[in-house]
Amino acid sequence: MWGRKKFKHPLDRELFWWSERDPFRVRDLLNGGALILGRAGSGKTSSSGRTLMQSIVDNPKSGGLILAAKPEDAGDIERIFARARRLDDLVVFDAENLWRFNFLDYVGKGEARNVVNVMMMIAETLNRGERGSGEDGDYWKAQCERLLETAVIALQSAEERVTPVNLHKFIMTAATNSRQIAEPSWQAQYHGKVLEKGHEASKSPRQAHDHEMAEDFWLLEFPGMADRTRSSILTYATQILHVFNTGLCKEMVAGETNITPDYVLRGGWVLVNFPVSSYGAAGAFITTGWKYLTQMAVLKRKWDSNDPWCVIWADEFSQLCNSWDAHYICQARSHGGSLCALLQSAASIYAAMKGESGRHQADALLANFSHWIVHSCDPVTAKAAVAKLGRRKEILYSGSSSPHQDTTIWDMMYGRQHVSASFSEHYEQVLQDQEFMVGRTGGPENGCLADAIVIRSGETFADGKSYKRVTFSQR
Repeated sequence: MWGRKKFKHPLDRELFWWSERDPFRVRDLLNGGALILGRAGSGKTSSSGRTLMQSIVDNPKSGGLILAAKPEDAGDIERIFARARRLDDLVVFDAENLWRFNFLDYVGKGEARNVVNVMMMIAETLNRGERGSGEDGDYWKAQCERLLETAVIALQSAEERVTPVNLHKFIMTAATNSRQIAEPSWQAQYHGKVLEKGHEASKSPRQAHDHEMAEDFWLLEFPGMADRTRSSILTYATQILHVFNTGLCKEMVAGETNITPDYVLRGGWVLVNFPVSSYGAAGAFITTGWKYLTQMAVLKRKWDSNDPWCVIWADEFSQLCNSWDAHYICQARSHGGSLCALLQSAASIYAAMKGESGRHQADALLANFSHWIVHSCDPVTAKAAVAKLGRRKEILYSGSSSPHQDTTIWDMMYGRQHVSASFSEHYEQVLQDQEFMVGRTGGPENGCLADAIVIRSGETFADGKSYKRVTFSQR
């Protein structure tokens, strides 16, 4: 009908514009998120990072999780929410506020495997592959997972709360030889009581089978292990539980719960204000747990385009990444989720994910981001950006002139010489490495302007190219 305003789909609403003809829409954000790269001092956080975050928060349909990287991040983020008039939507999860989130309680009533995955993902980020690699490392990891999973099953069967304290108590009171099992003194301890209570409880056929497997592990296999094998597995498991059960982690994520990722799914925002630079391993533990559980909550929900969409925002991403992130980026789009990450160098991802398998995981993670915003960067990052752009066919022409054997002196005097020409086709880099290593980096000396090259995967800009030179303001 003439004069009728055309309806715009919620996912086609613009967040901001790369250029006059190139919008960055909600749909683009959900389709692979964004990775912002640039060396220290390149202006990435204060220019493109701030522009992108402000545009996301300005959209009333957005919710998300922000993982602070520096102590000063909280103030910057609150100013962004104030400008968007959404301060009431922001929950600051830190030691100064009363918000608490019990990780294991959140998943403890579901599949035992999910509880174990939470602990193992956190452990992966904390250990960073230092426990070893190859078949030996995989073996100890698998055995630790079995121990933890059967412990969770035993607690669930006995209708005990799946908490770090109960898990630790159950594991540490387990029988270490078959003779103990028949002793009344052992049967009176926590482990024996839990197994007995779970054995007698009414269960579904699947629960009964799982409980039987858990009993076989704890009453037959575990006591029959060689002392050295058993102690190695226990060391792996108790290291994880020790962090849960002590200090700041126990207070923040192992007690009561008054905030969960469900708040984010409803369109709220949570700032996890435990920077690794300030809180070390405890900060990584709390932040990684929030990230993984939010990712799982996003992937579990049935999402409609009219529902709030969820963004996970992570600065200094190499401190928090793990093997699950690549899977999340691939699957999040259909669940209304996205990941935005900031890095100083692509090399830091390879450093975080050690070993041959880690390199493949790092490659998959970097490749799955559909938008790269590359500020002035190091040679390794420049090389990765060049590779993401690929190559294009170019034609090279060449020519030469020389006297012909029949040329007379008069021909040479008047410039009449033999001329030859040739051309060849070959594939050349779309951009050279050097183009990613230079550019304005913000600050008063550059008029508070920072340059970047944006690379888009699978879709071109209005000019037909897969990259765009963009300038961001820090003002």
